[in-house]
Amino acid sequence: MSHPRRGPTSTATGSGGFSLVELLVVIGIVALLIALLLPAVSRAREQANAVACLAALRNLGMAAHMHAAEHHGYLPTAGWHWKSVGGVTDPRGIDDESERKYVYYIDNDIKRPVPVTVALAKYMGVTCRTDSRENLEEDLQVESIRRLFRCPSQQFPYHGWTQRGDENGSWIAPEEYSSYAFNEALLGRRPAHLATCPRGKLSKVKQPSKVFIALDGRPRDFNGNGNRTLLVPDKDHPDFPEETLYDFQQRTINAPPSEGGRELLDFVRHRMRINAVFCDGHAESFPMGLPPEGRDGLKEIHVSRGIAW
Repeated sequence: MSHPRRGPTSTATGSGGFSLVELLVVIGIVALLIALLLPAVSRAREQANAVACLAALRNLGMAAHMHAAEHHGYLPTAGWHWKSVGGVTDPRGIDDESERKYVYYIDNDIKRPVPVTVALAKYMGVTCRTDSRENLEEDLQVESIRRLFRCPSQQFPYHGWTQRGDENGSWIAPEEYSSYAFNEALLGRRPAHLATCPRGKLSKVKQPSKVFIALDGRPRDFNGNGNRTLLVPDKDHPDFPEETLYDFQQRTINAPPSEGGRELLDFVRHRMRINAVFCDGHAESFPMGLPPEGRDGLKEIHVSRGIAW
């Protein structure tokens, strides 16, 4: 009996994988998508960092107000303590013999005002030892306090001092880690306005929504001599009691190195924006250095303008 001849069985001969051309096309598409998405991801990350920075500044502002509530309306002191009584930066020297305005620590048997970050950290749940300068300096290195004053957009850790004494400039407070610089016109003893400067007294601020307490900044180590001040000074002259951050920047932009300070403003951190917290407790972001037809936010941040001199 004969059987019909069967032809070869029809089966798929391909392997089912991608060809080289197809693989290259897929890789190209993925690379293109990544290139398109990366800027958006970067912008989103920076926006998140800026929001976190504003939150840190709001916390700083809340801590400052809590300090004032417990210290007769005074914010923590900071700056160069010019013309201290008796020439010594101690409670008597800064007009606080009753020790009700500020917080102190022991420095070689002398009571000194604590660094401003230490004074504020207490109201954010972190307490530093004040029984000796050595213990205070050790506690200032701890992450629990450093993180409170760190902007998430900051690439490098900044550290500097926020207080210096009148004893021929020989006394300098321990260095602090901070992404933020503080308003010396508001918090310090300014010699040209000594009789009227607020020294941190909130009730002497006429425009609390304009006068800043702290803002994004870097140390003013303008000549590399270790003068790492985390402070924004006004033009300390009786004829110039009305300065904004714009005025400060204009004074320093062309100043010689010995009179510098222009490094304080960080134009890169938030892509030409600056965050600040004000005496009324609110924190806000501002554009920096836009053309004349635009909004230059530096003019809206007051250093000494708005203080009742």
